[in-house]
Amino acid sequence: MTGTRRFAVVTDSTADLPEEWRTRYGIAVVPLKVIFGNETFRDRVDITDDEFFRRLGAATKLPTTSAPSPGEFADVYRKLAESYDGCISIHLGAQLSATVQAAQIGAHAVEGFRVNVIDSETVTMPIAFLCKVAAESQTLEAATTAVEERVPKCRVLALLDTLRYLEMGGRLSRAQAMIGTMLDLKPLLLVADREIKPVERVRTRSRAITRMVEYLRGELPVEHVAVVHAQAPDEAETIAADLRRELPDQEIVIGKIGAVLGTHTGPRALGAVYIKK
Repeated sequence: MTGTRRFAVVTDSTADLPEEWRTRYGIAVVPLKVIFGNETFRDRVDITDDEFFRRLGAATKLPTTSAPSPGEFADVYRKLAESYDGCISIHLGAQLSATVQAAQIGAHAVEGFRVNVIDSETVTMPIAFLCKVAAESQTLEAATTAVEERVPKCRVLALLDTLRYLEMGGRLSRAQAMIGTMLDLKPLLLVADREIKPVERVRTRSRAITRMVEYLRGELPVEHVAVVHAQAPDEAETIAADLRRELPDQEIVIGKIGAVLGTHTGPRALGAVYIKK
């Protein structure tokens, strides 16, 4: 239990929560699942990120992903009810997954324990930032207000190395994917206001990385910022170094994209994630 905090903080594995934060802030993580054929793995419990991307690279058919069940959430909340008065549970955007809904049903199953379920409307590390904000709050009410105020300000600026996985997952037409691949365009996408919007398509990966930093510069000031990657640690470090020069007073962590988001982005995806001030 963290200090004298009387409420728990819960999230799911798509928050890409740094391990150190999980320990420092005492945050519980409920895993989503990734399914290859008839094999089911709990994200980061039964399969590591590295193993997942190895399997993804060899797969002819895209794995599927599934939300935790309401029962799995209820089990987590029941256990937390032994030590805490209440809980804030912050999850992957409802437009992307049934996780929030499962958390709400699970919360109703636990008598006498208050659970405030929050739809983050986003994916990856902005959810981790919201958890950090909650964990640093004094009360469950203050945590809920602080998190809800920041939800509309969460942004993910993503650079995909290929459109193949979005196309395989049915999120993009074959023609769009082929045009992108033939011209070898690198799409920059923005996740904001419950939508995935194209920012622009850039010819080369190095130009796209430069453009990503330029775009973020136009979004300043930001309250929290991080770089996330799927099997591209060196480039993530380069982007983080650029941002640290730009924002010397901010902690800029590097997070890893896990199996669930990785199913749609594919390997070598990069992202600058932030909460606008």
